[in-house]
Amino acid sequence: MTLYLKYRPIDFESLVWQDFIKNTLKEAIKKDKLIWAYLFCWPRGTWKTSTARIFAKAINCLDLINWNPCLKCKVCEGFLENSLVDIIEIDAASNTWVDNIREIIEKAVFSPTFCKYKVYIIDEVHMLSKWAFNALLKILEEPPKHLKFILATTEKHKIPETILSRCQIYDFKSINSIDLTNRLKFIAKNENILVDEKSLEFIVKQAKWWLRNAISLFEQLIVNDEIKYDTIINNYWIPTSDIISNFYTKIINNDNSVINDFDSISNDFNLQLFFKELLFYIKDILLENLNNKEVLDKNIFILETLSKAFYDSKNSFDEKTIFLIWLLKCIELKEVKKDINKETKIKEVEEKTINTIKPKEENLTDNDLFDIFWEEESQVEDKIEEKEVKNSSFDQEKLINEVKNLWWKWALTMSLRGSSFNFDFKKLTIFTKTKMSLKQISSNDNIALITSAMEKIWFLNINIEVK
Repeated sequence: MTLYLKYRPIDFESLVWQDFIKNTLKEAIKKDKLIWAYLFCWPRGTWKTSTARIFAKAINCLDLINWNPCLKCKVCEGFLENSLVDIIEIDAASNTWVDNIREIIEKAVFSPTFCKYKVYIIDEVHMLSKWAFNALLKILEEPPKHLKFILATTEKHKIPETILSRCQIYDFKSINSIDLTNRLKFIAKNENILVDEKSLEFIVKQAKWWLRNAISLFEQLIVNDEIKYDTIINNYWIPTSDIISNFYTKIINNDNSVINDFDSISNDFNLQLFFKELLFYIKDILLENLNNKEVLDKNIFILETLSKAFYDSKNSFDEKTIFLIWLLKCIELKEVKKDINKETKIKEVEEKTINTIKPKEENLTDNDLFDIFWEEESQVEDKIEEKEVKNSSFDQEKLINEVKNLWWKWALTMSLRGSSFNFDFKKLTIFTKTKMSLKQISSNDNIALITSAMEKIWFLNINIEVK
């Protein structure tokens, strides 16, 4: 007999971790407040079906001991020998059709042969078809007094509300790592197996905190009545903590040499196990740096990408390629993310600058408009002088468009288009050709807009002079 079956709970006393559920069920037996349908749900490997079997035995046991099945009466013995016809266990995954449920209903109406109650345990009940649920609903609405249903599922959301409303629902809790480790130690002690702490930690991580997986892996790793971590590393291609740490450091630092490390790792280790260990390593770093936003952002990005890589690798013909893509994203997209953050900060500064500028309404007269476009050159020739020296890196049109994007002021835009510029990276001189252009560009609001545009384009904070 495998260890999982050997240490599977057979009564309420051996049902650990689910204290609330077992105490509630025992209280219902004690006060004879049983209903016709129960639903045990949530994580797999938490003994939902085992609890259903214990409960079915308990409500039919002929000699209860502290409201616990005695395991010695004819009912208990018959159940253990699978000879009890009044407690029927059905796997809904292989009995999904309406005909299967109709057959159950036809037999359910008959009184039990030997027990007090006829009990149907339907495992993975969410696998039933729509029509099968409809057939089951009929008997749940008007059940005979001798009939009890115990349904078990890992996907409660797939069960119709009409079924849920007629059941007493029990949500089983997941088993935490400490309890799971203690259970493995209990089994090791009873079986005289030597096991070190690192091996137990590895088993718990790989089992995803599911008891069935943990006990199965525990039994698989036993060699000569002992489990050694060194043996696990050699046989399962498990990387050491130094390899994990070095690989993680290179990712964080965007070190391209991590690609070469990946090639050797894919040849020397099991990729699924390697990246699972890396995931747990990153998780520990997150928990240690909860108050460090920069560390959190970087590691959350890596974890999210890695989680997607794990999901995609299950459906891929080449998991190595999937993890390589993940790695490239981690060392390249973070640089993009930095650029995005930089642009975001620049945008925030611009918005703050613009919000502090209260644009004034431009009340222009017909004479003002005429002044912008038609003032004769002879009237302003003395202002221009011979000082127009345009720097080759300065793009007048680019500046004007940026001013227009920051805040649309058509009079300012037209004034800039009719002006000349001298730009030497320290100072921008704007030579206007009309009085109205000088008035428009010289205002404090418009100078601020031009300054903001210059900062965004050339990242320079320079002096602006208008003539």
